Amino acid sequence: MDLAQLIMTRRTVNNYTPEKVPSELVDQALRLCLFAPNHKLTYPWVLTEIGPVARGKLAELSVELKSKKGELSDVKKQALRLSVRQPSHLISLAIRRGDPERQHEDYATLACSVQIASMYLWDHGVATKWSTGGFSMHERTYNILGLDPKEVSLEGCLMIGMAQVMPPAPKRPPLEQLLRKTD
Repeated sequence: MDLAQLIMTRRTVNNYTPEKVPSELVDQALRLCLFAPNHKLTYPWVLTEIGPVARGKLAELSVELKSKKGELSDVKKQALRLSVRQPSHLISLAIRRGDPERQHEDYATLACSVQIASMYLWDHGVATKWSTGGFSMHERTYNILGLDPKEVSLEGCLMIGMAQVMPPAPKRPPLEQLLRKTD
């Protein structure tokens, strides 16, 4: 598939099958992140592949956080747990803390790297979602992942897996609605 087709067909997927994605494919996608536009070549991101024990803790944290917003049925609790446990891979996305002026550029680098990884995986039939849900950036998540909040800023998780259901393409506005031109 050519690049334009990849860009236009990629979807954010919320539900995944239990099928495992080869780790080599995920590793290559993450290696390609190193080619994201990167101000002063600081390589600011801290990526953590989240294993089954930590995923279990994050799944329970997710249920706990959602329960605080209102009572959840057992079915909804199980669905929340699966949303954390079911993707083949779950990668925590963080950037190193440092110069506040550079933090904005570092976040842009992270965003570009996530898009690169997502496009590579999509080209291989693998779906992704950049989740910034409550559990992914919660203060307890730092401890679960062994990260120091003084050193890194959690920016979400990249869910990677085989799509259970392919969402429809959202309607996009015409470019003319968003593009301004000056003299």
